[in-house]
Amino acid sequence: MSKIYNLIRVAFIIVVFTQNTESKAQTASFTSTMTVANENQGTVNVTITLTSPTTSSVNVVVKGIPFSTANSSDFTYTSQTLNFTSGSATTQTIMIPVIDDAIHEQHSEYFVLSLENPVGLTIGSNAFTTIYIKDNDNVAKTPNNNITLDYVGSFDPSGASNSTCEIVVHDPVSQRLFTISAVSKKLDIIDFSNPSNLSLVNSIDMTPYGGITSVAVKNGIVAVASPNANEQLNGSVVFFNTNGVYQNQVTVGALPDMITFTPDGTKVLTANEGQPNDAYTVDPEGSISIIDITGGIAPLAQSNVTTLLFTNFNVQETPLLASGIRKTKSTSTLSQDFEPEYISISPNSQKAWVTIQENNAISEINLTNNTIADVWALGTKDVSQPGNGMDISDNNGQVLIANWPIKAYYIPDAVANYSVAGTTYIVTANEGDEKEYTGLNERTTIGASTLDVTNFPNSVALKNNNNAGRMRITNLNGNTDADAAFEELYCLGSRSFSIFNTSTKALVYDSGDDFETYTATVSPFSSLFNADHTSSNAAKNRSRAKGPEPEGLTIAELNGQTFAFITLERTGGVMVYDITNPADVKFTDYKTSRNTSAYGGDNGPEGITFIPSGNSPTGKNYIAVANEISGTIALFEVNTTNLSNDDFGQNPKTLTLFPNPADDGIVYFNRAISYHLFDFTGKEINSGENALTLNISQLKSGIYVVKTSEGITKKLIVK
Repeated sequence: MSKIYNLIRVAFIIVVFTQNTESKAQTASFTSTMTVANENQGTVNVTITLTSPTTSSVNVVVKGIPFSTANSSDFTYTSQTLNFTSGSATTQTIMIPVIDDAIHEQHSEYFVLSLENPVGLTIGSNAFTTIYIKDNDNVAKTPNNNITLDYVGSFDPSGASNSTCEIVVHDPVSQRLFTISAVSKKLDIIDFSNPSNLSLVNSIDMTPYGGITSVAVKNGIVAVASPNANEQLNGSVVFFNTNGVYQNQVTVGALPDMITFTPDGTKVLTANEGQPNDAYTVDPEGSISIIDITGGIAPLAQSNVTTLLFTNFNVQETPLLASGIRKTKSTSTLSQDFEPEYISISPNSQKAWVTIQENNAISEINLTNNTIADVWALGTKDVSQPGNGMDISDNNGQVLIANWPIKAYYIPDAVANYSVAGTTYIVTANEGDEKEYTGLNERTTIGASTLDVTNFPNSVALKNNNNAGRMRITNLNGNTDADAAFEELYCLGSRSFSIFNTSTKALVYDSGDDFETYTATVSPFSSLFNADHTSSNAAKNRSRAKGPEPEGLTIAELNGQTFAFITLERTGGVMVYDITNPADVKFTDYKTSRNTSAYGGDNGPEGITFIPSGNSPTGKNYIAVANEISGTIALFEVNTTNLSNDDFGQNPKTLTLFPNPADDGIVYFNRAISYHLFDFTGKEINSGENALTLNISQLKSGIYVVKTSEGITKKLIVK
């Protein structure tokens, strides 16, 4: 097991100068705009450069909320006045003591120092500086390795350097894999009878059909989603047998981008994105097509196809947008603006859930009567909250996972579902996706945006490129009044995976900053931290834009436990979580087959499929990953040696607090514990024995620490 280094807690100090129009020739400027220190180094030094020193002064003021999230428990420094004379040194040093506490704090805290009331001087080019402090208590989660991914090998179906591989599916009868390349417009058929030695059986050119975007297989039937050459027109589903022999074809909605069979094999569904043309003068409606194949493929006719449109929701636009659903093009109808992305179907084949990605929404489909039952918004993730930090600068040369005044739309791509005690949950991979057309481009940065001075008094600091200036946000959300300034900041993609309750529509779990935390601090993955999936292993070059970018997702039940496998499109590799109990999710494993020393290996993982032991030729479980950039299939054996129904007592105990953050009332523990509750200064508030709940109704807003008798500590936030 690689050594896990101490994780980052980031505190940053921003010192802002106020200009004095009566200043003389003397100038003062910070020597550097950024300093990084470790929590245990004792002090951090901030230097100011003076030119032409003369008698002058300036107040150094410690700023509070909203400038700062850190407080006197993190540093020791109070407001003071700096006095200069003609004999003052041209380099002035401010020494700021940093407190090395033993508390597992958020990854990022910051405080602001402001230079105010300058007398006899003017401010030079560097008017402020940011100091980051790395925490030495918080560490990345350790995978419990109850199951592990063991790399088997990689296979390039095309052998062409410019090919891609986006989707992979498995047929247990023929023991073949079916993969697609949208770039070369090929459907590749691969012999899987020997997983350690894959070989190409056939490659079908899909150009005559309009191309290829997705593939599914069941009961010897291969269904291929094929767009029209003009993607704004209706596409089609083309059926083949497992040898690649054409069977039939029917028309579906515009730009079918994902295809799947119902578990009972009676229907084929497509998510039809209905993307606009580049000028955005044509915007087809997004839709879901349902193909009834109960009568077989050969006699299949267009009358067997039902395409569901979202036109009934156009009249509900106002309340739907108020609920949090995004609309990106004001002149389009809501049904035109909706772009269905990915489908998950219930085990009984009666319901489906569809991600409507760019609109940050989920649609529920009733498959018993082929109707759209509901559409709901997923909400946003508050990046300013502990555990939701992001590394958002690609040019400061440091891994700094910090909290920021940003809200992240989940914008999920892949989705899966599972049930626990009669409740169905959906699991989403929250990739993010921006509208980037000639006729509508929502991509901008914080630095390029005008920020409301009331909501963002720290806008100058935020816009610095070492901080949040280069962070990509959307220009379509956040400006809530008639002026040009943004009152809120929204980014697209939450850099996480989430679990939602389909009945209540509530978020019950989010992986927070797990993906960035782990890949940043664990060798050898740290060399790929937020690297892009193209021809470079340069760390952090995707920090300002969706980070590791989770995209693909599949779930599997093993020994009565449910696991989620999530692909990281940019960084590479597969994250594994035990989601058996959505209130007590456990990080299980992370593996990548991308080269960590130099660019190479498997790059750009997208589609992923689980092959259970009962369906594989070797009696082993596998995960197959389609890598879009390298054009390869990466194969991992899912090793369940450590997974046993009778070994739970030997596993490390976990503690989960829910809800957290909490408003008032009761906080629940995932198991009975004996605990002590401390405020953030370390003062004990209360304690309990064999407790399942904690009454917080009498607690003030703030941050608290729960410590169990086993020594486990958890932070509790009371709003």
